[in-house]
Amino acid sequence: MSVINQMLIDLERRRASGEERNRIPDHVRAMPGPRSSGLDWLSPSWIGAVLAVLLLAAATAAWWWRDMLPWLPAGLSQNLVKLPPADESGSPIPGMSFDLAQAPAAKSDDPPPVSTHSVIVKAPDRAEPRSDKPSPPVVPKPAPAAPPLAPASSSAPAIAAAVPETATGITRPAPAVPPQIDRREREQTPRQRAEFEFARGASALHQGRASEARAAFEAALQIDPALHGARQALVGVLVDVRQPAEAMRVLQEGLQIAPSQSGFAMMLARLQVERGDIEGGVQTLGRSLEYAGGNADYLAFFAGLLQRQQRHADAIDLFDRALRLRPGNGIWLLGLGMSLEAGGRDAEAREAFRRARASGNLPPDLQTYADQRLR
Repeated sequence: MSVINQMLIDLERRRASGEERNRIPDHVRAMPGPRSSGLDWLSPSWIGAVLAVLLLAAATAAWWWRDMLPWLPAGLSQNLVKLPPADESGSPIPGMSFDLAQAPAAKSDDPPPVSTHSVIVKAPDRAEPRSDKPSPPVVPKPAPAAPPLAPASSSAPAIAAAVPETATGITRPAPAVPPQIDRREREQTPRQRAEFEFARGASALHQGRASEARAAFEAALQIDPALHGARQALVGVLVDVRQPAEAMRVLQEGLQIAPSQSGFAMMLARLQVERGDIEGGVQTLGRSLEYAGGNADYLAFFAGLLQRQQRHADAIDLFDRALRLRPGNGIWLLGLGMSLEAGGRDAEAREAFRRARASGNLPPDLQTYADQRLR
């Protein structure tokens, strides 16, 4: 029977044709033999044992992950969510390990101490079952990949100061100190402050507050004595309030600072003449004459004062200069004729009187005087 049984088994293995099988009676069949040892692991008991081991391993891993993960730094716990290298089929390669000590330590404010010992996670050895029929490999489900840590920005400003190293060896930079901003207002120059006082006085004078205007003009001159506009305005206020002596003092100070201000000289000379000091006026105008060569009014006023002092030759010269700058002024022509007549130059005087009458700008009384001199 054993020989027949072996022959039947060989026929089934070779998948013999129907002709070969017909040679054997139908009631003759091969006796079932013992199962191959390679298929014993597919028995229900073996599968249950494997599932129990896998559940135990999963529970142990879950317990370790829950209790140990909070003690790891934030960056390291993210890097641990990685599987060991796998082969083409997806199964872990035996012998490969992950060295925890080589993982970069993440920076944090107060990181817990991290052990320097290496934690080796090895792939479990798995016995390959021998079977004529290949079994599908069990591929573990990979854990989701952790997002990569963002690299430090290269454009962040460097901070020189740093706190001492902590127990974990992590150096934390000190917070950046914001730059100090100087909020002090820019200091004004003396000229700017003087102009401010001058503008304040002009506004007060326009509103009829003479005393306030005077105080503002005086303050401006104390700050900047060379502010000539403020000086001239102050003289006008002093003349209006009938303080000519104070006005003359202010003008004399201005001429000491700036002798070229011929306008100050004319104002001072008029005040002196009004007070009866003709000689003082002549001296004032004489000192500033070199700066008033192009001022016709200055020259004619100076010529009139010299005429009152009977200095006709000097008066004729100044009247001529003024009339060259502004021809046809009847008053100046009348004054020139009077000095020419006083100097014995009658023909020239008669011509000057005639031109004065023809100018048409003489007041009625001076027009009558010119007619009398011609007769």
